[in-house]
Amino acid sequence: MLPLRPILVMLLTICCSMGVGSLCRAADANDAADIRTPLLQEGKRTLYQRVISHPGARLADAPAGAGAEPLRGFTPLYVYGRQNVQGADWLEVSPSVKATRTRWIRSDACSPWDKALTLLFADRMSRDPVLFFRNFDALNALVRATDMRAALDGLLRAPTSPQSPLLAVEPREASVPRKQFYLMPIFDYSDEYEQHNLRLLKIGVVDPGVLPTAAPRPAAPAPVTALAPVPAPAPVPAPVPVPAPVPVPAPQAAAPEPHFSAGIAFIVDTTISMGPYIEQTKNFIHSTYNALEKSSIAEDVALAVVAYRNSTKHNAKLEYVSSVVAPFTRAGSRAQAEPRVQGMDEAAVSTHAFNEDAFAGIKAAIDGLDWSPYAVKLAVMVTDAGAIRNDDPLSSTGLTEKEMGDLLAQKGIRLVVVHLHTKAGQRHNLAGTVQQYRQLTAVRDGNVKSAYVALPVSDPQTASRQFSRIAAKLVDVLQQLVVKAAQGAPIAKPSSPPPAALPAAAAASPAAVPAAAVAPAAPQAVAAAPDPEALAAYIGQALGYAAYLEFAGERQKATAPRLMEAWVADKDLGSLVEGKSTDALMAAVLLNKNQLNTLARQIGLLIDAARASRMTDSRDLFQRVISLSSQTLRDPERLQRAADDNLCAQGLLPEFLTGLPYKSQVMNLTEERWLAMSAREQDELIYSLEAKLRLYAEYHNDADNWVTFGSADPAEALYRVPLTSLP
Repeated sequence: MLPLRPILVMLLTICCSMGVGSLCRAADANDAADIRTPLLQEGKRTLYQRVISHPGARLADAPAGAGAEPLRGFTPLYVYGRQNVQGADWLEVSPSVKATRTRWIRSDACSPWDKALTLLFADRMSRDPVLFFRNFDALNALVRATDMRAALDGLLRAPTSPQSPLLAVEPREASVPRKQFYLMPIFDYSDEYEQHNLRLLKIGVVDPGVLPTAAPRPAAPAPVTALAPVPAPAPVPAPVPVPAPVPVPAPQAAAPEPHFSAGIAFIVDTTISMGPYIEQTKNFIHSTYNALEKSSIAEDVALAVVAYRNSTKHNAKLEYVSSVVAPFTRAGSRAQAEPRVQGMDEAAVSTHAFNEDAFAGIKAAIDGLDWSPYAVKLAVMVTDAGAIRNDDPLSSTGLTEKEMGDLLAQKGIRLVVVHLHTKAGQRHNLAGTVQQYRQLTAVRDGNVKSAYVALPVSDPQTASRQFSRIAAKLVDVLQQLVVKAAQGAPIAKPSSPPPAALPAAAAASPAAVPAAAVAPAAPQAVAAAPDPEALAAYIGQALGYAAYLEFAGERQKATAPRLMEAWVADKDLGSLVEGKSTDALMAAVLLNKNQLNTLARQIGLLIDAARASRMTDSRDLFQRVISLSSQTLRDPERLQRAADDNLCAQGLLPEFLTGLPYKSQVMNLTEERWLAMSAREQDELIYSLEAKLRLYAEYHNDADNWVTFGSADPAEALYRVPLTSLP
């Protein structure tokens, strides 16, 4: 078990070194006499009132005052006061939560924005573009259409008609880059189809264009909206220590036009049982460089190799936990990398467990490789064992597959796991390992639920050759995409996967929407085991296609549409016709640094109390949490909360988590439920919380994804935390 105190000390050290506060200390907004705080939301103790400005809004020095200045549309503002002057409502506002100066804006020139929840576009692996409807009735009529496919095709063929029910359509040939900051707050929703895993949402779409990040970066050119807006029928007023890596080759001179390039990293388990597969990896790298040298894309594809084993604390003869064997290297610089790759061998001694520290290898690939030049960021991990989690005291990352998957997604790195099903693996909880890697590589696509490839092993030599062919399928598909992009050829959406790649549950399931809406998909014959090579080829196509659309969106300066209100479906409507479930949108919570600090602090208090109650076998978990929280926050009122309340009702989790549309074991935890858990269940809950703390430390240090939104205070930078990453 990982000790808690070192983790919290580490987090505190990280935060203090960045000069932005502490993960264990809340900011005091009243530390200076001339600093004001905004108005609180009704019934809240820590959440402030906010609005978003409309295009054309102006700021004045006083209500109805002269000399009002134009304000960039879609700017978030905190509300400090309200006045009615000459029959018009005015709001006193500032972009900062600690204001020394405020201005005034008419209330009809902005929209309330009190919720932290926002939506993000899901990857475009096989889904259709998102459709933005003018009203609920139009979207609901489509969902209930007798022939939804025909209705969808009709809308997509004529999206610019003034009579169209659409306000905008996500472009077919590009997607909004994940680095482009935009907001899609949820204003309302319909749960009529919740039993079919479908929600219809009323949202705002707010894309301010290029915003500064928390860390300085070069200025970007002004963006151009790439989504196709549909004219409205009439104008409407706006409402609302390891081996030393080989030196990285010198960067190439910047081209006038960015290239669709691919960085492919192989993460290799180099423990004692992996000898044949290590040799095939070496041979594959060599042959791939040979092919690239003769191609037109030699400078557009780079390969890297990362090795991992397990803790050297158990046996120093393992030499390393993880090692960057070779950084990203193009074919022209292969002489620097290949000797290192050829020197990669299996360990001479066994590790302390059958499972290895695979997460250490992934983390080394994330942190130790320079992914920035590449549009396609693909990691291929090959292993015959599972990954140790943070319940192993020798885990170097302190993460689980869930948190590691979230971290990869935030970094834009797509991971494929090739899992060798050996006889030894079958004796060591094979089913659990399969589930672990499926969760690690989960994707939001109805054709394949994860980028996981199982490789049955009859004998090592045969299986190693098949692994080489699987790797070739993945790399060849991406190389073909790079060639097409260089030639300016159109990139087609991946065709349907081979029948063997379809999950049995999806093939046998009824339609995802009411029977009146869609004819059920015909059952398909599903092979007992997917063909590994065919599955790898489809996964490569889907991941590469999603990466290309994002690259095209970045090149075209694509932005989300600027709509104050629209209705959308959170699932891909085209996939519903086929009886599949593909996410079109996914939820995230916008947190500033102070909020992330508060969340980490409260989780730390809960872990402390849970560990103490386990050690003493006591029944006073909540009293311990309440006492710690009261001392930390200097809030004696917390001692008077009802003992049977859950953590939210107790006020022991941050207020911004309340009211979010998701259920959580931690959010709903009561003293009674805690005591009803087995010792193993209690430990699993504690381990999951400790993994969250590690993940939040990663978010805290992820400078590229923090965005300042009108405030000069770095503590008010915003980070889009996936809803699934909350406790």
